[in-house]
Amino acid sequence: MDAPLLLTAKIAASACIGMLIGLEREWAHKDVGVRSFTIATLLGTLSWLVSPTLAYVQIGIVVAILLLVNAHALWNGEVPPEITTSLALAAANVLGIVIGMGIFFLAFASALLVTAFLSWKTEFVTLTSKLSVAEIRGLILFGFITVVVYPLLPDQFIDPWKVLNPRSVWLTVVIVSGLSFVNYVLLRQFGTRGIHYSAALGGFVNSAATVVLLGQEARDDPVMATTAPTDVVLSDLAMILRNLVLVIIFAFPGSIQASLKTVIVLVPMMLATGIVVIVDLLGFQRAKWGNAQQPEREEPQVRQLKSPLELREVLGFGVLFFSLTVISRVANLLFGTIGFLVAVVAGALASAASSSVLIGLQLNRGHITGSLAALAMFLATLVGLLENVVIFWLITRKPGPSLRLLLLTTPIVLIGLLSIVAAIALNR
Repeated sequence: MDAPLLLTAKIAASACIGMLIGLEREWAHKDVGVRSFTIATLLGTLSWLVSPTLAYVQIGIVVAILLLVNAHALWNGEVPPEITTSLALAAANVLGIVIGMGIFFLAFASALLVTAFLSWKTEFVTLTSKLSVAEIRGLILFGFITVVVYPLLPDQFIDPWKVLNPRSVWLTVVIVSGLSFVNYVLLRQFGTRGIHYSAALGGFVNSAATVVLLGQEARDDPVMATTAPTDVVLSDLAMILRNLVLVIIFAFPGSIQASLKTVIVLVPMMLATGIVVIVDLLGFQRAKWGNAQQPEREEPQVRQLKSPLELREVLGFGVLFFSLTVISRVANLLFGTIGFLVAVVAGALASAASSSVLIGLQLNRGHITGSLAALAMFLATLVGLLENVVIFWLITRKPGPSLRLLLLTTPIVLIGLLSIVAAIALNR
């Protein structure tokens, strides 16, 4: 790029970043707005273009001015110190220097993040106010296992059969725990909107635990007993989607094509589950309209699940996945395909997520074929579906709702059987 054109691009990019952050501050009714932020970014860019030494000096001057302004405001007590806006202004100045260096992607990505954090103040305050002490400790634990424990583990197989890689196993624990906690936060945020939200988001976190809570509600509330089977199937839908996502994540990037057979099996099952939920909800809604004279009652919510970042939950999943990895590999070596499938089914009884991760990793390492992965994933999902029916019956002890749940689950299983036959037939 020609020098004049490059200089023009840097000045324009610097001004755009300043205006972006400044517009957000103007929208938030702050005294420091578009002009101040644009000048700050341009000052950083121009000072770097003149001399890197001048850029470092002007950063110190900008920070000193911001400190003096906030100290004066704090001393007089007339207006509260604008700490966040001051930090944003200093960040804008540094982003101007980054533009001067020619690192456009880093500058624009950082500017978008700064603007997002500034504009999401209400959402962050609402979210943090809902976090309990146990959940905050869970976040600290997640940071510890990610930043401290993970780098210390050896990144190589520690056995002659090349089964156990400690860092790989721990990375699996970190990824699954992180995804589960994100779903848990979504459940805390949106679960209060109604039982259907709670059932769906709870299925992403732990479908069996969600079914236990749904069963308890159905056992104690006759009205809930009529809708609980549908909510259990909604939780099943979330479980199937979670399993599919985990297989694809851990099969990436080496075995994405091999995982397509798993997609062929699970996607039709998801569609069948969605259709079952929609049809059943429409039928329930028609019955509700037919009884319009009955007074409306507040929709219940499912009681909260435990945080997946509790120490017991994290270590429990780690031990389970470690054991499942060893058992499945040994079973595969000793008994072949049957041994691997038995290990997957046994693991699914404890956690369908652990079996899904195992299948994805085995695909990625080339230990199993795409057809075997699809069959194993179908069996793991089947175990999860039937396990939820059994759990619901054991909790409620109500034959009617339990039989209805079994009938709702049957077409999902049949579609899965047809899909697995089709997936295996593609190999011929």
